[in-house]
Amino acid sequence: MAGTEGEQLRDILSKRYRLVEALSGEAKTKPELVDELESSRSTINRAIDELLNIECVEPTQPAGQKFQLTMAGQAALQFHCDYREETERVQANTALLNIPPAGSLDKAFLNDADVYSSVRTPDIAHQPGTELLGEATRMIGTAPVVQSEYFSYFRERLQEGRFELELVLESSLVQAIEQNYMDEFSALMEFDAVNTYVSDESLPYALWVIEQESSEYAGTTLYEDGGLKGTIVNDTDAATAWARDQYTGYREAASKFTSI
Repeated sequence: MAGTEGEQLRDILSKRYRLVEALSGEAKTKPELVDELESSRSTINRAIDELLNIECVEPTQPAGQKFQLTMAGQAALQFHCDYREETERVQANTALLNIPPAGSLDKAFLNDADVYSSVRTPDIAHQPGTELLGEATRMIGTAPVVQSEYFSYFRERLQEGRFELELVLESSLVQAIEQNYMDEFSALMEFDAVNTYVSDESLPYALWVIEQESSEYAGTTLYEDGGLKGTIVNDTDAATAWARDQYTGYREAASKFTSI
């Protein structure tokens, strides 16, 4: 029965969302709602009856000429607004979210996550990682792709001290580094605070966890055909726990890197 009632509430809120939103600030009469929503009186009557039935609105006292949201109506509106916001964000980022293999990003990581992606300014995807790195004490992560600026980001942070870096690299990436960035990578490996592993697996994205003094963040940086497409960041406990578990699996399956 609870499931049926919940379904009824969802259906009515979705259908009557504009009217519920119109009542979120103050009580209003039916004629006021007709004018504001540019709807017919019969439509407003049906909407009010439906919302009265699920106890999301109530007539004001004593005359009952105006209608206001109940506490349940206010809570339902907030939940529905959150739902609409989240689904709109998913719709806006479907191309980015569909880059990894289906099911490879857990819902624990995606819930309440922030997405950084822009077709015209793709470097916006670098923003969260570089900003978080500035206050980081440790970073662990996987790397299917490397860009030249990554070396300078890490080197600067390592030179400042009190920072540890641990990476799992794709074996094919190590070969590419040898051809294009051997000096930069060798300089990075000279720091005692750097540990590197090599994986024969194909890594679907860059997965990382950044630790700071009093907080930590999990992130995935997504690439397509070697090009940077976007970054997803989440600081919830569930997200960081999932990211750590995924990273541990990659590291345990990899071998310790010694030298190029």
